[in-house]
Amino acid sequence: MRTLIYVVCLAATSSGWAAMRPARRPRARRISAGAVASNGPPVFLTRELGKNGKLRKLLQARNIPCDELPCIAFERLPAFTELASVVTAEKFGWIIITSPEAASVFVEAWEPSGCPEVSIACVGAATAKVLDDAGLHSKFMPSKATGKVLAQELPLQGAATVLYPCSALAGDAVESGLTKRGFSLRRIETYTTVPAVWNDEETRRAQHASVVSFASPSAVRMWQERAGTAATAVCIGETSAEEARRVGFERVLYPEAPGVSSWADTVASLGLWSVDFPAPTL
Repeated sequence: MRTLIYVVCLAATSSGWAAMRPARRPRARRISAGAVASNGPPVFLTRELGKNGKLRKLLQARNIPCDELPCIAFERLPAFTELASVVTAEKFGWIIITSPEAASVFVEAWEPSGCPEVSIACVGAATAKVLDDAGLHSKFMPSKATGKVLAQELPLQGAATVLYPCSALAGDAVESGLTKRGFSLRRIETYTTVPAVWNDEETRRAQHASVVSFASPSAVRMWQERAGTAATAVCIGETSAEEARRVGFERVLYPEAPGVSSWADTVASLGLWSVDFPAPTL
C-alpha cells in the first residue's frame, strides 16, 4: 500500500492533477495513405493461377478485399508443335493474337523458330504487352478490344492470308468476320482451357460469393457450373459479359474500354466497401 500511495503522489506533484485523468484511447493507425479496414464482401479473382496480381493490387489499394479462386488452367494441344514450322515455312499477311495466353503460346513457338519477321494484329493492351516484352510489336490494334471489332477493322494489305493461333474454345467471330471481307484464314488451336481443381471448402466459398470478377467466357461457364449465378459478375470486357448474361447472371458489369485498370474501377463503382481516407493536410 505504501508503494501505491507514493507513486500516485509522485504523479500528482510532477505532472499536476490533470495527469490523473483517464488516458485517451489511441486513434486507429492508418495502414496506408489511402484506405483502412473495410467490412465489405471480398471480390473473387478467377483468372488462372499467377495472373490475378495486377487486379488484386489495384483493388487492395482501394481497400477492397480479394479472394483468389482460379476457375481455369491452360493446357497445350498437339497442334502447338506445328506452330513454329508454320510460322517459318509460310508467309501470312497477318498473324492475329486475341488474348494474353494466346500471345504467350505464340512467343513460345516463335522464339525457337529464329524469331522470323511477322505482322501481328492483337486485341487488348494486356495481349500487346506480352508480345512487346518478347520483342514482338503489334502493327494493328482495333478501336475496341474484341475479336469481332478486329475482324471489322483489320486492314486488307498485301497477302490477304491470316494465321490465327488460338484456344480450342475460341469462338468464330474472328473467322466469320474476316472471311466475309475476303481474307483467307488458317486457324491453329494451340491450347485449351480446362477447369481448375477446387476442394469442398473452395466450392463453399464460391457459392456464398457476392462479387466475382471474370476475364474470359471459360471462367464464367466454370463458375456457373460450380457456384451458380447469384453473385454480381464484373467482367473485364464485353465478350465475357455477354457470356455471363447468357448463362444466367442477372447483374453484369463491364468497362466500356477493356483493361485491368478500368476493370478495377468498375468493381469499385459497386460502392460496397467503406473507405476511410486520411484527413487533408492543411
